Amino acid sequence: MQRRAGKARPYTKALDGGWGWMVVFHFFLVNVFVMGMTKTFAIFFVVFQEEFESSSRQTGWIGSIMSSIIYSAGPLVAMICDIIGEKTASILGALLVTGGYLISSWATSIPFLCVTMGLLPGLGAAFLYQTAAVVTTKYFKKRLALSTAIARSGMGLTFLLAPFTKVLIDLYDWTGITETVSQIVSGWVADQDWIKKYHYHKSYLILCGFTNLLAPLATTFPLLMTYAIFFAVFAGGYLATVLPVLVDLSGSSRIHRFLGLATFFAGMAVLSGPPIAGWLYDYTQTYTGSFYFSGTCYLLSSVSFFFVPLAERWKKQSLTRKRKDCNEARA
Repeated sequence: MQRRAGKARPYTKALDGGWGWMVVFHFFLVNVFVMGMTKTFAIFFVVFQEEFESSSRQTGWIGSIMSSIIYSAGPLVAMICDIIGEKTASILGALLVTGGYLISSWATSIPFLCVTMGLLPGLGAAFLYQTAAVVTTKYFKKRLALSTAIARSGMGLTFLLAPFTKVLIDLYDWTGITETVSQIVSGWVADQDWIKKYHYHKSYLILCGFTNLLAPLATTFPLLMTYAIFFAVFAGGYLATVLPVLVDLSGSSRIHRFLGLATFFAGMAVLSGPPIAGWLYDYTQTYTGSFYFSGTCYLLSSVSFFFVPLAERWKKQSLTRKRKDCNEARA
């Protein structure tokens, strides 16, 4: 593997093992400790409300800003990584997360926390997550889906980090474990290359869509448990294949740019999704509309993958035409 000196240069060979597993372990820890903070924010929600006597809407902005910035800062992270390299960008992310939480201890208001616990840790997490994801693609090729799935499974262990109440543990620990197992199995299956990886991703999105559309029928506890299990399995599947599909469709050399764009649009969804779901509930006084909205979004997100064969055919024809023009010019 080629060493890097000064400005970052692309690796020329994927190891598919060796030191690469330490990179996966780093990515795993990023998912456990950094990305998991978005799931544990609910623990601090009530504390902040009591401490600052704020409304749910005001306090909710802290978590919304944090979750949104983690993804929507993707293009900014990609540009900075091209300038300073992945290692320096990762260190910068760690400093932002640590500094944000330390400064939060002197918080005097909710707007203060929106910056110190929302903006700064969110931006730091964006640096940590995107650099870890990109470096993983440089160490793995044949086992990329499996390695990514193992790393992302760290999100399923978030419930171990905080003193959840028994109710929260009973509610979340088994669905974290189900999603974790699903990601690892889906990653292994995708790496077998029985079919192209984007077909798996497309199928999981469609299954998530139909699962959410059928969710309002879960009017009893056993049916609700069934819905939660199936959704965790399908969600784990599409999460495990996001990065491998991006690498397959864009190429490793441009993964920073495309991952940045993908996370940016994910951030927009994270920011707008909860308010839309809340508005639907306020308008209808039922969560049925929110499930229908979510299911429709999943189905629409899969549509673009049906055009991948057409895009690949067009790209192949364009390359053939360019080669022909070059040969004619040389002649």
